[in-house]
Amino acid sequence: DRYTYNGKNVPRVTEIISKMIHEDAITQWANSLGFKHKSYTKTLNEAAVYGTHAHYGIECYLKKLPVPEETPGAIIGGFCKWWDVVTKNNTVKVLGQEHKLTCEWFGGTYDALIEINGEPYLVDFKTSNHVTYKYYLQLAAYRYMLREKEKIDPVGLIILQLSKQMPSYNEYVLNLKDPKQLEYIQICERTFFALMYGYYH
Repeated sequence: DRYTYNGKNVPRVTEIISKMIHEDAITQWANSLGFKHKSYTKTLNEAAVYGTHAHYGIECYLKKLPVPEETPGAIIGGFCKWWDVVTKNNTVKVLGQEHKLTCEWFGGTYDALIEINGEPYLVDFKTSNHVTYKYYLQLAAYRYMLREKEKIDPVGLIILQLSKQMPSYNEYVLNLKDPKQLEYIQICERTFFALMYGYYH
């Protein structure tokens, strides 16, 4: 996906983060693939395809469309469990899915924006084994674009980590009505902007 703002190409949020933060863990992981005689590029591509199928399956489920056969069963099972919990005692409305956001300097696509009891929450689906601070930098950038360009200020940010092995999930919620948690995401936003400045210069 390419992102443009007023006709000018802008980088993806995830590209800025990955180019500006060096991770020794990625080098170690790439080396471990070499020992197993697995291709780094092929493994990355397989993960990307898996993620695409997972996201599209969830999108279909929320739109009440048939879920494609290639959707990983464990992922959709875990998502359904989470969705049942969220919708059980709350009034829930889907405001947006797989929606592109852009601003002058970067762009990205959020997974879901939902309203729980009249309040907006930004949700990010992850199929990776670890939840890292980078995901909060990404959400902080999306929150900035939502706030500045669409005048929507989420009261909460949710990272929904879905297991590839079994229909289960871990939910990480930042409640932005809590001053401490709001301060954390504001720090993430400033950090992302510092990375973006470095990326451009």
